[in-house]
Amino acid sequence: MKIRQLKDNKIIVLLYHQFRSLMRIAKRQTPAVPSFLSMTLDYDDVSIAKQMLSKQPNWYDEKIVKKFENTFARWNGSKYAFAFIQGRVALSAAIYALQIKPEDEVIIPAYTCISVMNSLAFDKINIVYCDIELDTFGLDVNRLKEKITNKTKAIILHHLYGLVCRDYEAIISLAKKCNIRVIEDCTHSTGAKYNGIRVGNRGDISFYSSGASKVFNTIAGGIVATNDASLAAGLEQYYDKTPFPDLASVKKHLRNIILDYYQYKHHLSWLWGDFVELLFGRARVAMSTEDEKNGVKPSLYRQRMPAALALIGLNQLKKIDKYNQIRRKNANRWDLWAKNNGYKKPLIVKGSVPVFLMYPLLVEPKKKQIRSWGPKKLGVEIGIVFGENCYTKKIKGCPNTDTVINQVINLPTLLGESVSS
Repeated sequence: MKIRQLKDNKIIVLLYHQFRSLMRIAKRQTPAVPSFLSMTLDYDDVSIAKQMLSKQPNWYDEKIVKKFENTFARWNGSKYAFAFIQGRVALSAAIYALQIKPEDEVIIPAYTCISVMNSLAFDKINIVYCDIELDTFGLDVNRLKEKITNKTKAIILHHLYGLVCRDYEAIISLAKKCNIRVIEDCTHSTGAKYNGIRVGNRGDISFYSSGASKVFNTIAGGIVATNDASLAAGLEQYYDKTPFPDLASVKKHLRNIILDYYQYKHHLSWLWGDFVELLFGRARVAMSTEDEKNGVKPSLYRQRMPAALALIGLNQLKKIDKYNQIRRKNANRWDLWAKNNGYKKPLIVKGSVPVFLMYPLLVEPKKKQIRSWGPKKLGVEIGIVFGENCYTKKIKGCPNTDTVINQVINLPTLLGESVSS
């Protein structure tokens, strides 16, 4: 049998994984390494998902969705919030509310997720790439000044990996001076604070994600927030024209909560995970479709969050601050490791409280390419967030972006801890 055929045989892969886990146990090592996915899911979330699977009439209860939106807004310190099925749809709602038109220019970090680029490209908006700094991997304000023209309508400022952007204040001030709108990308940093205020409240509008790899988890979800009443009216217009996903899609998302819990979070995930994947893996919700990776707008792109997932979101919000505390504590471990191994730790901006969705480090290119040293030396997988098809292609004049693409790795900051709501 050819090697490719062996790899495609799920039973053989399962047996190999189980053998490898048993060998780790025999060596008195942890049988499974922490995942970057769904590590905030607990059995209380699974219980809600099971209950909702038996209560189909409640899946579209708008009162539940509104309660989630209001709870998030209150927790976040924002006046208005609207929940969609993905963070990229929340960004599209922000673009609509800001009345950004085709051919207008929006400046974005050259190092970002393909979803950000697609949300702009789908509306035929001209994307202007700007280089980042290497302290927090946010927009470099000095490079940003060079990119602004009379066609610039907005700047997307991101707080990557749960860090507060180094040039946060400077970018906000520059945008106000130039009468340019600021969209804060908080998909990695939900709950992070700067001078006592949660990120997302200094720009004009902000968007967040509750996808499986994010700070809190509804498997799929995105929120757009603002403190501006006129922008909220525009968001509401977009929201009112946006349908719920169909029954089959909602059922699939609910089943994924159960699937992810047993595959990534359960204390016996090394045992259950492979069997769950073998039996139910076909039901997995993809974070990005092949169409999106190729820049094609999916037919079911624009949808709002159903009540079935909003209930999970409400439960996750009860635990988010505790999980972020755990992330910060575990980041201290990686601070020490970085120091002892000669690597520069990420900058914590004065006055900020990061959430450390994951811990970023710049390492030698070879160490990024060959990452088998992670489980062996650290007991964790080495993560690559913006891997193939998820970051921008090589862009001229962005040397820091090139450096990050070649050298940045991510270490997990949730290592299997559980929090009860």
